[in-house]
This record gives sequence, C-alpha cells and structure tokens, in this order.
Amino acid sequence: MELLKKFDEICQKDPRQEFFCIINLVDGTTRKRTLEDFHKRADEIQLHDGVPEKIRSHFETARNLIIYSWFYYPFNVTAELCAYTSVEFALKIKDGGSSSKISFKKLLQKAVAQKWICDEGFSHVKRKRENMRAYNETLPKEFKTPESPMLDEYCRNLTKSLPYLRNELAHGSSMLHEQGAFTVQICADLINQLFPKPK
Repeated sequence: MELLKKFDEICQKDPRQEFFCIINLVDGTTRKRTLEDFHKRADEIQLHDGVPEKIRSHFETARNLIIYSWFYYPFNVTAELCAYTSVEFALKIKDGGSSSKISFKKLLQKAVAQKWICDEGFSHVKRKRENMRAYNETLPKEFKTPESPMLDEYCRNLTKSLPYLRNELAHGSSMLHEQGAFTVQICADLINQLFPKPK
C-alpha cells in the first residue's frame, strides 16, 4: 500500500528503484540507476519549437514526473497520464480548438486519416525499421526480404490503445510499472508530428 513519505525521507530514492539496473549492451556489465539517469532520460524527451508553447508547457509536467519518480516510484505512471492529456490537448489545438465534444479516440482516428501522424514519425518504430534494414543487409542475397511499405499500422493501433490506457489511469487503476519514460517519449513523438518543425 502506498503511504505518505516521511518528512526526513522526501529526498531519498524510492526503495523500489533498487530492483532495476542499466545494462551495457557492449560488454554486458550492469550498474545501479541514478537520479542523473532519470534526469538525462527526461531531458532526451523533447517537443520541438514548432509545438505551441501552451502545449510544451503542459507537457513539462510529464517530463518532470519522470525525474521525480526516482523519489516516488508511482510518479512514473502519473507521468504517462499527464502525457496522454498533453496529446489530447495537442490534438484539439491541431483540430482548430473547437473539438471539445470529440472523443480522444475520434481525434486520434482523425490524426491518422488526415496523415497528421505516421508510423515513421515514432522514434522507436523508425529505429526498429532501420535495425531490420541493417540486419537484412548482412544476409546473403537469397535470404534477404523485400522491404514492406509503412502502412501506419502502429498509428492505427494507437487509436485503440492510447484512449484505453488513458481511461484506465484517469478512472482509477492500481497499474504500476516502470515504462513511464517510454510512453512519454511516444506521446512526444506524436505531438511533434502534429505541428511543423521550424527551419
């Protein structure tokens, strides 16, 4: 059961952070995570300057919660809820600001239909595709597979999963996991696609 932190423990890391470590993929060594790791990860998640300032400001809560989850582990999931809310806010503004009666799911569906977002605009999807392309290049000619076109399948799946996950958190859930920063990055990638990046 979650409890209010004692005053003299406020600046101590949450003991649950001890269950996680960082693995060096080159040599296989591991080390404990630090507060600096949390700050670095949050700092890597950026909205570009073409995103309206009010959305960027709104999104900062999610980034800060990633950092403060070092001290209180559940903030990791709270960061997700804030990021989902920022996505909905951004979609409403992209849609002209008059979509208060349109559901989050319908706004996401419109974003896919209008090509405001595409699979290639998500950093982890793009990275996976590039890794598959690089691996394919190492294979003998007879084993190479032709590259399939991006069909925005990931985006179409987001139209179902994001509203569901947002509602689970918004309407009360005991869900607790360690993937908050990953979700906040997905939300940043989505928002960044909605607005033109300045030259």
